Amino acid sequence: MKTLYIGVNKGGVGKSTITCQLALYARSQGYKVLVVDLDDQANATNCLHRSGKVTPLSKTVTEVLMQNVAIVPDGSGFNILAADGHLNNVLVEQARVKVEVDNVQTEKSSIAHQNFASFLAAMDEHFDLCIIDGPPSLDIRVTIALTLADAVLSPIELAQESIEGMSNTLYGQRGVLNIKSLFNQDLQFLGFVPNMVQSTAQQRNAFTELNERIGQHFFTNNEGVVALIPLRSAISECQKQGVSIADITKSNTMARTTWTGLRKIFDLIFERMGLEEQSLEEQSLNNQSDPIKTGTDN
Repeated sequence: MKTLYIGVNKGGVGKSTITCQLALYARSQGYKVLVVDLDDQANATNCLHRSGKVTPLSKTVTEVLMQNVAIVPDGSGFNILAADGHLNNVLVEQARVKVEVDNVQTEKSSIAHQNFASFLAAMDEHFDLCIIDGPPSLDIRVTIALTLADAVLSPIELAQESIEGMSNTLYGQRGVLNIKSLFNQDLQFLGFVPNMVQSTAQQRNAFTELNERIGQHFFTNNEGVVALIPLRSAISECQKQGVSIADITKSNTMARTTWTGLRKIFDLIFERMGLEEQSLEEQSLNNQSDPIKTGTDN
């Protein structure tokens, strides 16, 4: 199982949207997918619940991190470790509090890390891809996730004030590169992905400045062009409905165009994480039902 952490040191940049759309697409491509929601706002949990396609595991994320619980997936191949709104109070605000475990005083943060590592190890044989929706701030949840993840993707907003969040995401105490050098040498930073992009002078200027300062860390396609996700009402509507944008391409021309670009980004993520490609038979079956490939979207 490959584990992808999606997060950045800023809220409102669409990380839960990318988490959900990527998870729905990965499942449609035959991957067995597990989503972990570390954000107490539970946006990913709520969206995927509305989809009706994902089954919550028998325990919540707080129970898994703070208790040593055993979980057996239902075999559907698409599950979520749901947020319950309590992780911040129970873990983040009490990370340094010590409790007795096996007659040893241990910080809650260490207990959470050990429990999450055990959980991911137990899930390894059941899933191909685990996507972790991170919190908007750099707290102990981020440290735990980054020490155990294989790769990181960071959505950003094209605004000049984003440079601080990008710098903290990379170089802060709990930043990707710091965690990589100290605890997880195999951690791969896929890059920053500008999300909700609009063709405005303000955003173009912001992109130019961000590119000059930290451009080597953008997520680019195989031709070296920065991958951008446009601001489209179709994407937000799909989140509200809990569906993949691919599901509405037959009836929505704008969605079809948007999905073509988004799918290329998602395929690159799979490629760079080293996920095994589908069999030719599975690809053929998907092509038959994909209007973008078959041209049946009149």
